[in-house]
Amino acid sequence: MSSTPRQRIHYKKLSTSRDEARFLEIEPAGNIEDPVVCRLVTLPLRGDVDFLAVSSLLGDPTQQERIFVDRSSIPVPKHVSLGLKHVRAVFYPAIQKASQESLERRREHKSPSWLRNLLKHFDGGSQNVRGPKLRVWIDCICINPQDASENAKHRVLMYHVYQRANAVVGWVGLKIPQTDLGIQLIQAFDQAMPENWQEPDDKQAHPENYSPYHEWAIPVIGLFDPTSDAAIGTADFLNRDFFLRRWILEEMAMSRVPVFLIGDSIVSWKQILRLNLAMEEFKDYESNVCPAATRPLIHEFPLGTIHELLDEFEKRKNMGKVELLNSSESMSVRTESVHSKGSYGQRQ
Repeated sequence: MSSTPRQRIHYKKLSTSRDEARFLEIEPAGNIEDPVVCRLVTLPLRGDVDFLAVSSLLGDPTQQERIFVDRSSIPVPKHVSLGLKHVRAVFYPAIQKASQESLERRREHKSPSWLRNLLKHFDGGSQNVRGPKLRVWIDCICINPQDASENAKHRVLMYHVYQRANAVVGWVGLKIPQTDLGIQLIQAFDQAMPENWQEPDDKQAHPENYSPYHEWAIPVIGLFDPTSDAAIGTADFLNRDFFLRRWILEEMAMSRVPVFLIGDSIVSWKQILRLNLAMEEFKDYESNVCPAATRPLIHEFPLGTIHELLDEFEKRKNMGKVELLNSSESMSVRTESVHSKGSYGQRQ
């Protein structure tokens, strides 16, 4: 983009010693089409700060919408604005519900002090007279592109933010007519699949759940007709541009709790991976449940996306404590060795 929204935002210098980050505090709205209204706040990551991180492509930079940051009208790519609107629509009701439940528990003096402290940002109490807050971190707005030192620490800052976020939300985009059925397919397989399926020794303990029996899949196998609307919706979801960027999958793998948001629906990475387990099983092994005519069609299903996700999460899981310590140290004393990911234009 030749003119970025960040050039018109006033950025307060981040304190390295306090391990600070900037967040958007987004106001609630009457409907999903209302413009995003928020303020930019700076808070230490070390505190009990509840927030979501949003991972998103920029989309088409020629299509822009305006959001309001600290009462200033700021142009951002439309894809980013839509993502913030849907995050607001999906997560604000959950925050409001948690706020009300927390307030009731406090009135009854039944919640422990550590829980009250954890929810203090959402409890609508005396320290939060404006009500529950939806805090969001998104790099294309929350990182100051004019600060060379801050940009040099882009990847390390993102790692710390993603590790501390309540969840990292991958904004995939708007729905197509078949999306809801596709999500139902993913969720149905996840719910039908035994919790320990494919784990060591489970096949010996429960042979009925493996080739050629697959008894667990009997109630749901009919959903997987690759020509059905459900399969079309699932394939569309996995073929989104978001999943075709290796670096963005690497970003999501930094998260403790990664989820994906398509329209107003949430899909967890675990649900996607479990669907992959089922498809690989039916593709490679005989089955009394999966029709023979369906097995060749599974090869056309976009499993590559799932393999890349699984690879990235496995790499993160095996990083080890030494690398985590080095990453933490580099935040304050080794910033010169950390390279920026590049211009934000690469996120299109």
